Amino acid sequence: MRRLFSAVMITAALSTVPFLVSAQETSTVAQQQAAETLKISEQGFTAVQDVRLARLAIFQGVPEHAVKLTENAAKLLTDDSIDWKKFATTNKNAALIGDQYIAIDGTVGISENFISTPEKQAAIKKANEQLSQGDKKSAMETLRLADISVTQKLYLLPLKHSQIAVAEAQNLLKEKKYYEANLALKAIEDSVLVDNTGIVAE
Repeated sequence: MRRLFSAVMITAALSTVPFLVSAQETSTVAQQQAAETLKISEQGFTAVQDVRLARLAIFQGVPEHAVKLTENAAKLLTDDSIDWKKFATTNKNAALIGDQYIAIDGTVGISENFISTPEKQAAIKKANEQLSQGDKKSAMETLRLADISVTQKLYLLPLKHSQIAVAEAQNLLKEKKYYEANLALKAIEDSVLVDNTGIVAE
């Protein structure tokens, strides 16, 4: 199943719950601020998008587009001006030992067993106000006191593995080995790790 990375870090878990923001309601500036606050690499996010589009271009018979997209992904992933460490995170299920896992996207939502009550709706409204003021600690405490469970999901990209795979894809595209290049790019998508964390437990 194809994953859809959201450009927004905080999303509603239920359409009836007025949590902070949705992708459609958030400006580019707000997205950038959210990414910085939660230490999400926008370059990593864009690189994975380019990888997906490059694979699509290969199968649509426009390899020249695949070449450009792969080159762009490679530049983003090997940008020495970026301090990748600030986006790095650890996970006990990380498959590639010794690699640096970079957070490239994430969501925050209310647990699936959430049952709406007037008290909980009031707590959510208050938490929204606190989040809009940048007071995450108070917002989490407000939700905790209302017995509202919140989960955070981060999408992690192994940086070294992705750098090697995208370089391999570039070489294969030069050799017109399109199917093999697709597999090298697919290896990047397949390596993305999903990290689920409970922020507030009921």
